[in-house]
Amino acid sequence: MVPSEMKLLDMLSNNDVTFFVPPYQRNYEWTTEQCEAFFDDVVKTYKKNSHGHRTEHFFGSITYFQTERPFGQTKELVLIDGQQRITTTMLFLCAVRDIAADEALKDFINNKYLRNTNAKDEDNEYKIKLKQVETDWSVYVHLILQNPLTEKERTTIIYKNYRYFISRLTQFGQSEGDPTRLIELGLNKFSVISIELEPDRNEWENPQEVFESMNSLGKPLSLADLVRNYLLLGLDGKKQETLYKEYWLHIEQTLPGQVSNYIRDFMQWHYKTSYKKATEANYKELYRIFKEIFSGLEAETVMKKLSSCASLYACLLPEGRTGHPSIDYELKDIQFLRVTTAYSFLLALLDAWREGAFTDEDIAAILHVFKTYIIRRRILGLVQAENKSFPLYVSYLDQLETAPDKEKAMLDILAHQENRLRLPNDIELGRYLESANFYNLQSCRFILSLIEEKLTKNRPGDEKIQIEHIMPQTLNQAWKEELGPDYEAVHQEYVNTIGNLTLIRHNQELGNKPFSTKKQVYENNAGLQIARTDITNRKKWNKASITNRAKWIINYLLTEVIPIPEEMRRTNNYNIKETRGLSFLELQLIGETINFYPNPSITAKVVSDKEVEFEGKRWRLSPLTRELLKRMGMGNKSGAYQGSQYWAFEGMKLSSII
Repeated sequence: MVPSEMKLLDMLSNNDVTFFVPPYQRNYEWTTEQCEAFFDDVVKTYKKNSHGHRTEHFFGSITYFQTERPFGQTKELVLIDGQQRITTTMLFLCAVRDIAADEALKDFINNKYLRNTNAKDEDNEYKIKLKQVETDWSVYVHLILQNPLTEKERTTIIYKNYRYFISRLTQFGQSEGDPTRLIELGLNKFSVISIELEPDRNEWENPQEVFESMNSLGKPLSLADLVRNYLLLGLDGKKQETLYKEYWLHIEQTLPGQVSNYIRDFMQWHYKTSYKKATEANYKELYRIFKEIFSGLEAETVMKKLSSCASLYACLLPEGRTGHPSIDYELKDIQFLRVTTAYSFLLALLDAWREGAFTDEDIAAILHVFKTYIIRRRILGLVQAENKSFPLYVSYLDQLETAPDKEKAMLDILAHQENRLRLPNDIELGRYLESANFYNLQSCRFILSLIEEKLTKNRPGDEKIQIEHIMPQTLNQAWKEELGPDYEAVHQEYVNTIGNLTLIRHNQELGNKPFSTKKQVYENNAGLQIARTDITNRKKWNKASITNRAKWIINYLLTEVIPIPEEMRRTNNYNIKETRGLSFLELQLIGETINFYPNPSITAKVVSDKEVEFEGKRWRLSPLTRELLKRMGMGNKSGAYQGSQYWAFEGMKLSSII
């Protein structure tokens, strides 16, 4: 390892080298916020130096290693750390060049920093001083060579940051004078620590290990960045380029902005367990687990499978399509319901379908049952435990494959989960819907659209459809008379219930117009059957009308739109769990933090199946509960406690989930 202090521009002006961003590096990701900080640092340094205060600005370290090149050709410096900063610097220089009035200065910036005049004519990629990763290369080359850009290239981060610098430089020129002086007295004073790795001489200078251990000065590495690095960095340069172009580039282009989420769901599928959500706080932990799961496989094998399944994962995202209408119909609804916790199960299901384990009809039937299950749960607001339990549904694929009736098999699976994952029956849903605030349900319009589709075989999908309160949200005198002497109580109790709601088009402003007027619109102009059925046949709209329509619409919803078999409609569709005591392992809470219910500010970390850590000491939950209650002066005479009654995870007592 050879570190040395030098000026940033001295490093970039060396025409004997070309900097390469290797394929395992992430794409350029600096946002306007980071470019603003960079520009402000340049201006600050310029102002101090222009007023006689000699100063420099430390711009961090640039770490690289050198690859073998034939004698007489420009050297290739492969960047391990510094890609984002060097790219941003190049965009700044490019913007200064393009705003400068002096042609000689334009040529100087071009030949000194942006292009490599020593590169041979046939070495096209070496003529550009900084070689970007594939996804950024096209727009970057066009900016450096001053070629026209496509509309797509104008939407990239590279182009947006270039335009940001153009704007700031223009403003600087209007208020401070010649913006090119920002190079001479600003950027020219930026210093860096140049660190050259020598992995051939020193095995401890392994680029992969150095890459992982470094803290980025910009955005932290995502799970996708870390995995890409892990799979590519240990290979030779040609193999890296081949695998990147054949597999990884397809993943990034197929799943823009979703690669880290995809990798986490891919992991859950293959290990049949749940992991924490792919967030900045969890990237490193998930990456460690990824290496444990796939360490025994060759990089190409893993990348090939990831690339192959990326297209399937895209089908779970908005605008994604399998090309099979019946399957896409169900997936589109599941996408709308945002059941992202089930994506690993759905991905495994689609992969098995692609491999021939299921027919198109099988998959459509399984997805339809799953959609019905989710809608029934969402009506009741049931979401608890789905994030930890849905990934485990992958384990049921073999059972589904061998079942002669896939729809029945899927129903049986869903009806034999524990209570918090239950398949709600008609009695539970019916009682809830009679009085629930259905208007505030996130999927209210979606469910009413499903009812309309069942009535007419046509889903109202245009954006002009809105939810209409038949009895209006604000009562005028005419409506008070319509409802009778108890109008205030009726309005308060029933205005947002399902019996008082329908669908109508935006261009009909009905507001609190009389029921007789609304009826005419519903009958002649609404174009929707749901706005007519059990509404336009009524002379008045009051409590009796609303409750009677509620009975019809609830029954229709449960028996026609989201039906379950007759034998499940009135039974408890879940397994009654045997009492076996508290098991943190079973609840998948090891490593999580739980809260003391009497005082949620008191927390303990779960460290094993039966123990938690509190104040640096390991405790069983019941003795810890006794100790805490004793400290609070709340102990009972017996001194016996069931710890799960006093502790909670994510707001829910442990006793209710064991």
